[in-house]
Amino acid sequence: MKKKPYISIITPNLNNGKYLEDTIRSVISQNIKNFEYIVIDGKSNDNSLKIIKKYKKFINYFESKKDKSNFHAVHKAIMKSKGEIIIWINSGDLLDLNATKNVSEIFQKKINIKWINGRCGYIKKSFKFSLIPYVYPRKKILKGMAHKKFWGYIQQESVSFRKSLYIKSKGLIIKKNCASDYFLWKNFAIYENLETFFIKIGYFRTHPNQLSSIKNRYEESTGYLSSKSDINLERLLFSVILLPFVIMKTLIIKFFFR
Repeated sequence: MKKKPYISIITPNLNNGKYLEDTIRSVISQNIKNFEYIVIDGKSNDNSLKIIKKYKKFINYFESKKDKSNFHAVHKAIMKSKGEIIIWINSGDLLDLNATKNVSEIFQKKINIKWINGRCGYIKKSFKFSLIPYVYPRKKILKGMAHKKFWGYIQQESVSFRKSLYIKSKGLIIKKNCASDYFLWKNFAIYENLETFFIKIGYFRTHPNQLSSIKNRYEESTGYLSSKSDINLERLLFSVILLPFVIMKTLIIKFFFR
């Protein structure tokens, strides 16, 4: 009998052929292969399907159907997934080479942990880099303050979670132009703390076609609009102060837990 994958990696895509191949290659190049890969396409009419066909032997499940939104595609993929742990990486963004290794190590050694975030990763004009991991107190998330206007957004590319928590929280809102990840994190926080570790998971790419570039429509659904003056200094200072603790916690799990 075929072994069940521990991790399900999910990529939604719609007409992002320019960067899709980079995303797929970052997934299939993982150092630890204990995962399945699911790609959900929203009926693209660019070269996306050609790229997906090129890598079809590495993709465990694929469909190309019209959907309600990017978040609808993610929801369909999660419900289709067989893994215990979810890594969600949008087309255009990249996984770190050790993403599955880093995530597996935390969840397998600490079975009580339900969702985690790691170091924030970015791709700016083809330059890839990671910053410190930001810490998000549970009360901040529950109050809706994990928002650019207040504490700062939780970077989706640096998050991983158990499928069981997703099911328990009722999952993503699938309608268009909704900040569904923002509301998903709020629902997660009802049940569990977001645990922060000094690990790399993913990198967020800045480009004009991504969902988050439609900033006003996204933020309107949260009830708050941010501005360039909202630089989240409180989050930075809080995270810097706690950084030694986060690093120590990560090293303890890495070297002292079996």
